Amino acid sequence: MKRVPEFSKFAVAMIFFANAATAAVPQQARALIDHLTGGRGTYAADDGVYRVIFPREEATIVQDYQNLSPNLGLNSCVAFTSAIHHDAILTGQFLLLEDEVNPVITVALDAGLDVTGLAASSLFEGPRLQTLDVTGTGTFEGLASAFRKSLDEIRRVRRTAALRLTKFAVPAVPLESAIDGSPLDTILSMRGVVISGVYKAAIGSRAVLHGELIGREMGMSTWVSFAGTNDHAVAHGEFAETPDGLKTLLKALRSKGINIISIRNHTLGEHPQFVFVHFWGQDSALELAKKIRYVLDTQVGAMAPNPREKI
Repeated sequence: MKRVPEFSKFAVAMIFFANAATAAVPQQARALIDHLTGGRGTYAADDGVYRVIFPREEATIVQDYQNLSPNLGLNSCVAFTSAIHHDAILTGQFLLLEDEVNPVITVALDAGLDVTGLAASSLFEGPRLQTLDVTGTGTFEGLASAFRKSLDEIRRVRRTAALRLTKFAVPAVPLESAIDGSPLDTILSMRGVVISGVYKAAIGSRAVLHGELIGREMGMSTWVSFAGTNDHAVAHGEFAETPDGLKTLLKALRSKGINIISIRNHTLGEHPQFVFVHFWGQDSALELAKKIRYVLDTQVGAMAPNPREKI
C-alpha cells in the first residue's frame, strides 16, 4: 500500500478542519437571524447555510382576479453561513417594485452591504419588478440587522406610495431636444457631440479580453447622453467600474439623487473586470452635468463621497 506523505496528511487535515469550521450556523445565531429579520428560516445542514425567504404579495398580482405562486421565485431571500476570515457571510436578493429600487440601494449601502447586481425581473403581466443582489461579511447580528433595514425601507416606500396620488417618476421623453454642448464639455472635461439637439460624450477604459486589448469603441466606456432643453434635461448613461470601486460609485450616484437602472456585466473574463452601472436623472443640463462630474471625481479619487450629504 502506498504511503501518504505527512505533508499531504496535514493538508487534508487542514481542509477538513476548515470545512468543519464553516459547516455550522449555531442555533443561537439562527434564532437571532429570525428575530432580527422577522422571518423564519430553514437550515441546510449539509451546506451549513441558514436561508430565510420573504414572500412579496405585491409581486404575485397579475390581474385583479389572478395571483401567481410565490414558488415561482417571486420573493426576497437571504442566506447566512459561517466563514473563516469573518464571523459570517451573507448573500441575498431583494425583489423590488420600481419605486423601491433606489431607496433600498441607498439603505443597503449605508448599512454596510455590497450591492452587486440589479436587473429587470418581470416575466408576466403585472407590476414591473427588479431584482437587487447584495452580499456582506461581518457578524450574524450585524448582517441580519443590515438586511432588516432594507426590508423596513421596502415597507416604508409602500406606506408612502399608498398615500401618494402620483405614480412613480420616470424620465419624460422630450419631443424635441436643443442641448448646448459647450458648457457640458467644460464641466465634464469631455469632448461631446450634439446630434439633433442631443448631447453625448464618452470616456474609454482599457481591458484585456481573450488575450486581446479592447477599449472605448469596443464598449469599455463610461458614457452620458443629455436630451431635452438646457433648462429641463434628461440624462442617462453608464459608468464602467471595477468591483473594488463599485460601492463608492453607487454611493456617489445616490448621494446626488441619480437613479440606478441596472448593474451588470457586458463581457466575461476580461481583465480587469468591469461592471456597468446604468443610470438616469432629471434637472437642468448644467446641474445634471455637475452631479455627473461629482461622481466622476469620486470615481477617480479626486473627491471623497460626502457621508453627510443626503438625497
